[in-house]
Amino acid sequence: MIEYLIVGSGFTASVICIHLIDTGINPKKITVIGPTKLGQGNAFNCPNDEYRLNVRSEIMWIYPEKKSEFTNWAKKEIIDNDALHSAGNFYKRSDFGRFIYSKLRKYLESGELCHEKEVIKKINKNNDGSWVSILSNEKELHSKNIILATGNPSPQWPFPLKRETLIKTESLIENPWDGQWIKKLKKNDNISIIGSGLTALDCLASLKSYNHDGEINIVSPSGNFPPPQAFWTRKNTPVWPNANEENLLPSKFLNFMKNYLPSEPLESSKWQSAWEELRIDISHNWNKLPNKGKFALKKRLNSTWSRLRYRASPQSINALKELKNKQQLIIFNGYAKNIIQKKNSFSLLLNNGKSINSDIIINCSGKGKDNLNEQLINSKIGIPDTFKEALEVDENHRVLSTDRNPNIGLYMISPVLIAKFGDIVAANRLALQSMHLASILSSN
Repeated sequence: MIEYLIVGSGFTASVICIHLIDTGINPKKITVIGPTKLGQGNAFNCPNDEYRLNVRSEIMWIYPEKKSEFTNWAKKEIIDNDALHSAGNFYKRSDFGRFIYSKLRKYLESGELCHEKEVIKKINKNNDGSWVSILSNEKELHSKNIILATGNPSPQWPFPLKRETLIKTESLIENPWDGQWIKKLKKNDNISIIGSGLTALDCLASLKSYNHDGEINIVSPSGNFPPPQAFWTRKNTPVWPNANEENLLPSKFLNFMKNYLPSEPLESSKWQSAWEELRIDISHNWNKLPNKGKFALKKRLNSTWSRLRYRASPQSINALKELKNKQQLIIFNGYAKNIIQKKNSFSLLLNNGKSINSDIIINCSGKGKDNLNEQLINSKIGIPDTFKEALEVDENHRVLSTDRNPNIGLYMISPVLIAKFGDIVAANRLALQSMHLASILSSN
């Protein structure tokens, strides 16, 4: 019987491993199931040199008292002058994955920590209260505790795609997160990119580095890209309304944020410093909102929030500017609706009736669905959260069952737990989640 089964092999899975071991739990009691090298996952399993962290290196910490740990490691282990910028050091994502792996290497190489490069496709509960996990190779694992730590699920097309009607589907890039799609291009291919967020900027940086000569089309409802990171500092702590009360109206939440932010450009240090000051207590105040209020705010602010919250590395913005200056970039405002096969290419159809002739289509529309979460919901082991993007958990990360009582031994830490915990997407917030859960499990 496995004591602690961790699902996932990216940053989230790795930091819960690290913090469990730090609390004194023997690594031999831990088994990790995930398809990539530990520490890489979807986000950092990308050998493409143009895929960089979108925050400066000091933000990427495992321990709050060691915020410069990755920065110091990088200075010692990496030669990457392109990472250096006045806004901070923006290292390659693959290098951050190497750093995380280095924290667990000795346990993996000694065999103390078990990691199977597989995917869990189904979880059930035994009559004795233990858990059984079925892997993609049909192997069964029995465990006392399961920690779901899979991070953001891989991207999926934002519309139903009938692959049987298409040929040359290798030119349709559903998941560009590893950056290997660049090897499939010809210099003069017409490229269409669905989305204008961080992944789209990664793709543009790759195309610029590749000296791509072809037309590049961006399909986006707003046509706006995230602003570049500035060198921001937190100097003040905002005093939120209703500080001593348990409830907060969505209108007060939103108006306070609007009034706190200065009338400065989004790329300025002053504006970004104020935004980051708001984030100090934003999750605490988010939890004062009623669920209906959370849902209404998400619906109203989703795209704006994403653009302001997920700011870009200066390097990727420089690539964007160069492509714009060369007049290679064409912005189409709208939503991608379908892909139609033409003789030797594709036609990307938009909701406004326009179509774009494309040799390569890259899906940068965001994260997809988590099949394991859906299985747990369909099996009535868990229930969906307010946003229907994750499982509902309690304050101790226990997955709630259909009667809203916590499942004993089933936990979840994830960047998708926004409905419950608010602004938790950053690596350091996931590290704090992991520290909290490790403390609970080690005391049980």
